[in-house]
Amino acid sequence: MTMSMGSWVLCFVVAIGAVPHQTLAQSLSSTLGATKLDGLKNFAECQNQTVGYQENLIADRLDAKLAKSTALTAAERDVWAGDIRALRQVAPGRPFKAPDAKNPQHYLMGLTDDEQVAINSMNIRFVQEVNLACEHKYGGMTRYSPGSDQSGQARYEQQLRDKMGKVVDIASVPVGPLPSPFPKSAAEVAAEKKAAQEASRKAMMQQFNSCADAAKGLRLSIMADHLQRNLDNAHGLSVKERADFEADIKATRDSAAKGLEQVEPVDPSNPYRAMSRLTTQDQIDIATEFGKQYSERMANCTRR
Repeated sequence: MTMSMGSWVLCFVVAIGAVPHQTLAQSLSSTLGATKLDGLKNFAECQNQTVGYQENLIADRLDAKLAKSTALTAAERDVWAGDIRALRQVAPGRPFKAPDAKNPQHYLMGLTDDEQVAINSMNIRFVQEVNLACEHKYGGMTRYSPGSDQSGQARYEQQLRDKMGKVVDIASVPVGPLPSPFPKSAAEVAAEKKAAQEASRKAMMQQFNSCADAAKGLRLSIMADHLQRNLDNAHGLSVKERADFEADIKATRDSAAKGLEQVEPVDPSNPYRAMSRLTTQDQIDIATEFGKQYSERMANCTRR
């Protein structure tokens, strides 16, 4: 059986759980090629019964909750009352107009998940029932051909009955007070989440930089230890040579304490004298030890 445009739209609406705010302007007859425009007009007007139904269900529930909301301030009560008025004004040709354009779905914040499930199920069932009634009254090409077989329309209407979903009556859901203060909108929640992520990122960077600052001078400290071992193993040094060596070690440790990357030379005319006391293997060992200790320090520091 070929399905009408109006019925197809309905099935789509039911499938996604949306609220149909536009009339379903065609019946099975139009899909099959009927051209009786009065029938199409009547069918569309019949479907208009669904417009505003869900909004009124929501308004009724918010009204009941508002009566129990003793913790609300006068300003908060006015906002909820404005939502209720706007919901009740929905009618054919008059879509919902939010009191606050910046927060057009504020009214949904007053409903619990169970309330939304119940209202959606009631609205879907109502739309299905209206569609079936309209099909029965105005649908089907054969009604415009006296004496013709209308069994196809009858089968189609039975299919609509078979597809009707389960209803959860909103009356079965306990009525509680509206939230106070107002729950945050999706935009506010998203903005706060973004701000929290940015704050977390900055805190992590600050922590990392602080840990990196604390590790400054580590390489020179390791270098000073290698210089000291080399001095301890040195033989045949003159008093001046030993004094110069010790001065280079002290300069290296002092530079490490200052967090410097390079040794402040004892003899400016020979700025790399301390480094020259290291063999190639010493420098490799220093680099390896620095990499290991630096990684360990940063890992321990950033976990705090």
